[in-house]
Amino acid sequence: MGTRAVHFVGSFPAESTADAMQAMLDSAGPLLKTLPTGETRRYEFYIKPIIEDLASQGALELKKPGDWTSPADRTIYRAPRGKKLTGDMMDLWYLHEAEEALPIFKKLRAGRDVPSLSLQIGMPTPFTLAFIAMGRPGVLRHRIAFVDATVREITAVHALVGDDVVIQLEATAELVVMSKTQPRHKLVDRIMGMSKGIAAVAAAAPEGTRFGVHLCLGSMNNKSTATMRDAQPLVDLANSVVRHWPSGRTLEFIHAPFAAGDKPPSVDPEFYAPLAGLAMSAGTSFYAGLVHDIPSEAAQFQTLQNIEQAMGRPVDGVATACGLGRRSRTVADALMVRASTLTTGG
Repeated sequence: MGTRAVHFVGSFPAESTADAMQAMLDSAGPLLKTLPTGETRRYEFYIKPIIEDLASQGALELKKPGDWTSPADRTIYRAPRGKKLTGDMMDLWYLHEAEEALPIFKKLRAGRDVPSLSLQIGMPTPFTLAFIAMGRPGVLRHRIAFVDATVREITAVHALVGDDVVIQLEATAELVVMSKTQPRHKLVDRIMGMSKGIAAVAAAAPEGTRFGVHLCLGSMNNKSTATMRDAQPLVDLANSVVRHWPSGRTLEFIHAPFAAGDKPPSVDPEFYAPLAGLAMSAGTSFYAGLVHDIPSEAAQFQTLQNIEQAMGRPVDGVATACGLGRRSRTVADALMVRASTLTTGG
């Protein structure tokens, strides 16, 4: 086996949590450092079921209906009239997901004799959740409520699982905004406090909590929400998150997308040149989200080489750009095999 790990972002097209977790572990085995739940309750629509739950709980009410065929056509919500939106009004369901997955995880880990394997629970950042649910006005007015709800869930999951869990904060809206505002993206990040906000969630979590950060360009209906001119926005966002990261909370990895939905990675080596400026802290792995079904295996090895030449070192792991939940099971299985194959290349 090579030195690179395999990372699965989270969602997986399976009928049950047990089936999803078993499939991912069967595919990558000892190459995995964390094992996601498969997010089978929400794998096809990512954040939509979470938002619809908040509406059914009375935390949100309808502002503009949409059919969710694209990000622009999504349903927009607002705070209930006459009420102040607070974190206590929201059950984001992550604890329930962890409670279901934990006994499955323990059984699988014991059966495979992989004692260092950790459970992975994915959570959209509060910025992403508020932005998709309520638009920019919702972020400006109600972000703190989403922060409080997310931190409460992180605290509960950490209390349940302890050191055996890694919380993956999923920064979709952050990277989409930065990509769409390139080359002014660093200024936009400072004004909107996006990277600071990611680190602030970690700072509010219990000391000792382990985290990863998944940067994402979206994959609704397997279509990307934004396109980067080059890798500069993800490099700048990753570096800023690392720079603001609080002490006492481990940043295990940053995962960055080099593909997006149905768009394969760029074949131009210059696209990856900004990776020369990537500055990971000691102990933080960098996972390259390049695995895609359109390019040939040889082309994927070339992309990996382009990434590593730009960085000046091997990546710590390989992954798809996003979760596998928006793909068929056949494609998902093939992409898992390709990820494992790429660990030994270069």
